[in-house]
Amino acid sequence: MWPLLQTGMMEKRNKSRNHELSFLGSSLSAVFSSKNWTSQWRLFRLVEDWPTIVGTEIGRLTSPAFFRRDVLWIFVQDSAWMQHLQFIKIDLLTRVNRVLQENSVTDIRWLLPPQIPQIAERHLPEPHPVHPEQEHTFQGMAESVSNQDCREALQRLWQIFASYSE
Repeated sequence: MWPLLQTGMMEKRNKSRNHELSFLGSSLSAVFSSKNWTSQWRLFRLVEDWPTIVGTEIGRLTSPAFFRRDVLWIFVQDSAWMQHLQFIKIDLLTRVNRVLQENSVTDIRWLLPPQIPQIAERHLPEPHPVHPEQEHTFQGMAESVSNQDCREALQRLWQIFASYSE
């Protein structure tokens, strides 16, 4: 049997908080629709079977991106393929709707995948030896940690930090 939930907690839009208990199963559809999981589930189904739906070559160069209302947006590797896909758009739309069945899309649009900015690689300075007096001072402070494993981990962390700082 599913656990009981307070329905007032499930519906944010309901300003008059109803604190009656209900079965989880009866509240799931409200949660599912309020979180727009239907659209996400449709996208998941497409992503899982994409190469089967559109064919191996097109599946390798494209991927479903998101839904905006009843329009499916697809990431395409380059603009030349966007143009090619425009010519077979009706066929692709038919294939996609065959999979989605009752939740069909009315249009397909293309976009290039977002470019991930390259982050310059950071080089750490060379570690230097830690002054023994500083290490002894920190060990004295760390003695207040009762758990020996935690105390040793804390000391190792400090050792690494101190060897890279000035």
